[in-house]
Amino acid sequence: MAVAGRTKRQVLLEFRTTEILEAARTVFAQHGFAAATIDNIALTAGVAKGTVYLYFPSKRDLFLACLREGVLALHAELAAELRAASNCQARLHAFIAVRFQYFSRNRDFFRIYYTEFSQLVAGNAQPEFQDLYEQQAAVLESVLADGVQSGLFRPCDVPGTARLVYDLTRAALAQHILHPAAETPEIPIDSLYQFVLKGIGPS
Repeated sequence: MAVAGRTKRQVLLEFRTTEILEAARTVFAQHGFAAATIDNIALTAGVAKGTVYLYFPSKRDLFLACLREGVLALHAELAAELRAASNCQARLHAFIAVRFQYFSRNRDFFRIYYTEFSQLVAGNAQPEFQDLYEQQAAVLESVLADGVQSGLFRPCDVPGTARLVYDLTRAALAQHILHPAAETPEIPIDSLYQFVLKGIGPS
């Protein structure tokens, strides 16, 4: 019998996949990739170890699935906010704000993301993560290029500046997520936005 256009089996598969991914995010965030085990993930998900392998052939496949799902969800959220932004400055603010808000809600996922980003810097990241990073960098480049063209941002090395802003945002996120203080996401969002805007805003 179909449920909202899907069969009962499809709904069950989706539910079970979500359960396993949520458990995996928790375990990977707590123990790191090397120390995490399928046994622990299965225990956290409340399923048999064999069930995990039915959905994901290996621990690496499961890790990459966690990473891919989280990044794609972030991309979708960002795309919606960028469409709603009124100008390039608002789009720049959205790029920073969405990342802070998303990762503040998904702190376990940020720890996984941060680990893989470190591998990217070292040149050891998975090709798929490299592609996801380049997609986000391209979005930011587009925001900056439009801002320069419209006069809202001063002329600059757009690709280099985009990656600098991206890295500044990641570093500020690490400070906020990995070393949490009493501040809400709005405080570092505004601080970082104002800092970047002072650097690239019109003279």
